Amino acid sequence: MTSPWPAVAAALVCVGAGFAGGYVLKGRLDAGEIASAQAATSACRRDAAEAARRAAEEAAARLSAAQDAERAAVTALQATKHKLAATEKRLKESLYALPTANACGLSGAARGLLNARLAAADDMPARAAESGRAAAESAADSGINEADLGGWIADAISRYDECRARIDAIRAWDEVTHGR
Repeated sequence: MTSPWPAVAAALVCVGAGFAGGYVLKGRLDAGEIASAQAATSACRRDAAEAARRAAEEAAARLSAAQDAERAAVTALQATKHKLAATEKRLKESLYALPTANACGLSGAARGLLNARLAAADDMPARAAESGRAAAESAADSGINEADLGGWIADAISRYDECRARIDAIRAWDEVTHGR
């Protein structure tokens, strides 16, 4: 009788060789998968870096546009303020030059100057312009110096125009930076 041990030993060697071959084959397959995963990861990193670079360039362009819009708005605001100050100065000089400047109340000539100034404010809401005229007309017999009253009204008109110019400057900046 022959002993089964040599057959068992041969079977164990074959099973071991099968396991070793499978392990090597699996290692090679895993190495291919690992290499493709590493390639995909590096491609993803490149894409992410490119997206970050593009986002940074776009942010820099938006910042530059916002800064340009800010400079343009500030320049426009300063020009408008300068123009308004010159207009107010001319209006006050005209009011003080009126022959009735030291009289009480508000003469028709003074009301005409003030109403002409209101009419020059091309985009003043109709209701604000009407109430300005009504206030000037109701002050006709208040007993105060005409030049001082006219100067106060001129200041109010100028401050309104300056406020409107500031809002317009903010609106212009906002349109460029936020596209509204």
